[in-house]
Amino acid sequence: TNFLQVLQSKNATCHEEALSATSAIANILEGEFVKYMPALQPFLMTGLRNFEAYQVCTVAVGLVGDISRAIEGAMKPFCDEIMSALIEALQNSALHRSVKPPVLSCFGDIALAIGAGYEPYLQVSLMMLLQAAQTRAPEDDDDLIDYVNMLREGILEAYTGIIQGLKDGNRTDLVLPYIDAIMGFLEMLASDRKNDYDNEVLGKAVGLVGDIGSSLGGQIKEQIRQPYVMELLKEGHATGDATIMDTCNWASSVVQQILTC
Repeated sequence: TNFLQVLQSKNATCHEEALSATSAIANILEGEFVKYMPALQPFLMTGLRNFEAYQVCTVAVGLVGDISRAIEGAMKPFCDEIMSALIEALQNSALHRSVKPPVLSCFGDIALAIGAGYEPYLQVSLMMLLQAAQTRAPEDDDDLIDYVNMLREGILEAYTGIIQGLKDGNRTDLVLPYIDAIMGFLEMLASDRKNDYDNEVLGKAVGLVGDIGSSLGGQIKEQIRQPYVMELLKEGHATGDATIMDTCNWASSVVQQILTC
């Protein structure tokens, strides 16, 4: 309740710190945290719509992810309002661009929490992801290249969460109409990656290949046999990064199973 009192403050720094503290509590309480949601929701919504104090908005988005992981399916009754605010954030041209990658990633957190319950939000969130995937940076603008890489990481995290969530809810059929567009994004990443020094984009792309394959199997045989899929896996192996190589080995075995079935 003390945090709720602080959240009533008009001071952005207080609001930001209280939301951060609430994240820590959600992580500790896990499923028990749901009892605080009805009282917290109005303040969470205020934070998500605080487009001017964008740091507050960013922390609120992070809190949505933490709560989703903590209370899982119990998140569903609060999602209509939260998803509306996230979509508004992406559509707001005045919002600081740094907020947009975590907003996109948050779609994945929510989908992973509520599984098949994500269906009402699927079309609009995938449209937003496909739109964000079109963002490019000039060759000579390192700041914008870094931003585009963060955006791409957010997109990959969202796709991964959505596909895993729908798989958990036995509704992967819902994502099939969008698979060509998602694979088109992976194809672009295979040929157009700049300054991906830590291989964050590549590692997440390889993981998504594995998730798509394990969720949709033979239904995507044509898409998964395209040369760019093998190119991504080859590049992942070549990084020498143990985590990425593990992901590559798993994704490669998933792809092989599909191609031989």
